[in-house]
Amino acid sequence: PEFPGIPDAWFSTGAEPGKGLLSKREVRLTILSLLAPRAGEIGWDVGAGCGGVAVEWARWNPLGEVHAVECHPERFEHLSINRERLGVVSNLRLCSGRAPAALTTLPNPHAVFIGGSSGNLRELLDAVWARLPLGGRLVASAVTEDSRTELHTFVGDRAAEWTELSIVRGERLADQ
Repeated sequence: PEFPGIPDAWFSTGAEPGKGLLSKREVRLTILSLLAPRAGEIGWDVGAGCGGVAVEWARWNPLGEVHAVECHPERFEHLSINRERLGVVSNLRLCSGRAPAALTTLPNPHAVFIGGSSGNLRELLDAVWARLPLGGRLVASAVTEDSRTELHTFVGDRAAEWTELSIVRGERLADQ
């Protein structure tokens, strides 16, 4: 690809390419714009799934370094495939493990995306926040109402920007 917005179908995700645990193209582009990656910076994609955000982040910021953390073996396998397939082996580092414990060996980040937390969202937010420098960027995705509530609670009095997305595509649903 020559421009951001890699088609979902190009990603390995399991039985059907582009489906499954992958942040969809429109969402990835919004996430990346909020992360605002800069050359030479270190980024983390925590709960990276199949690597949609991490791969796209590394692809369009070749002078940065992205660390993708994923604890589920099947998703990690697809993350590795996508790293190779989309040519980001030089600046996308893969970390198999459960966050926040898996974060202890990573270099401090400038920007972090939390795409999944496996039920540890609050603990993960606290751990990430403690490692971000002043001016660092934290972007988190909340798919469930419980996650959304956790994010609102975490923010409290912190200065934060909220974006809620609703994407409608003109394609058939899986069961129809």
